[in-house]
Amino acid sequence: MKLVRRIQVGASTAAVLAVASTTLLVVANGNDDHRGRVAGPASTTAEVSAPATEAGPKPRPTLTVPAGTVPVLPPLLLHKLLALVPENLLTSRLTGSDNTNRTSAGIHNAGASASFVLEDSAGPSLLSVSVEQNADTPGTVECPHPGGEVYAKCVNYEAPAGRVVERQDWVYPAAPDTPENRADGKAGPWGNGPKVWSVRVLRRDGVVITIEEIASREEKGDIGRNTPILSMDRLRAIATDPTWQLWVASDANKAAADASPKIGNRSPFGENYQTPPSTSPSPSNTGPARSENGTGAVSSGPGVPSGTVGTSRS
Repeated sequence: MKLVRRIQVGASTAAVLAVASTTLLVVANGNDDHRGRVAGPASTTAEVSAPATEAGPKPRPTLTVPAGTVPVLPPLLLHKLLALVPENLLTSRLTGSDNTNRTSAGIHNAGASASFVLEDSAGPSLLSVSVEQNADTPGTVECPHPGGEVYAKCVNYEAPAGRVVERQDWVYPAAPDTPENRADGKAGPWGNGPKVWSVRVLRRDGVVITIEEIASREEKGDIGRNTPILSMDRLRAIATDPTWQLWVASDANKAAADASPKIGNRSPFGENYQTPPSTSPSPSNTGPARSENGTGAVSSGPGVPSGTVGTSRS
């Protein structure tokens, strides 16, 4: 008759060892060294090591970079976006961000963003573009859960350009009408803050294009107007424009940086994109401009906002 001795020293069985007709059931004790101590039939001590099961960290995925290209930079996005907005709208507060993430292994996230303020006499809108691709978390574009969003609008659909999400909401988004959501004054079925309209496109090559417009001079600033200047039709046309590129020739980035608009002789993108000083254009007016969602006209002369680039799109 075999004596079966079970010694419980951990949560999982590491090995079964037979010694002198006695079966010892060895259980790992859960210590960092993965070792369990058991007593044999002759009061001897057997020490059994369980194999380590911890795997090393997985390497981060990287993007495939087309030969002879680099990720797009903000000045080039700025030029493209300016070319796609209506004429005769004042532009100011140009900004940009290089969002590419590199390590010695390669590029994990590539892309950039750029923004500026459009303005007519009815008020400002902050317009931004983002062109990105992320190897760590491939892009997804879907409408958020619609619970309680009675007054916000969101649609998603397949289009020739890819998967599209169009959304009309507020900076503090609409949410179910509950006391908790109303407590801080930033939620509820009507949302709160400036209105935000956006079109997001997940292209079939994995690149995500986002065009967003906020009815304010800043992302979370005061309400600048009732609705954004550009219509949803215009935002959709911009977001689905086929000329947006993530990977470009390096000389294309340089040419855009060298020709980037200036504010007070300085590039809006900081020292990395600094170019030789030049004189900013003098304010001038080429005629009244009308918002696509209103009737505001562009002012000119002494009333032009400080820091305005150009004054009018022509």
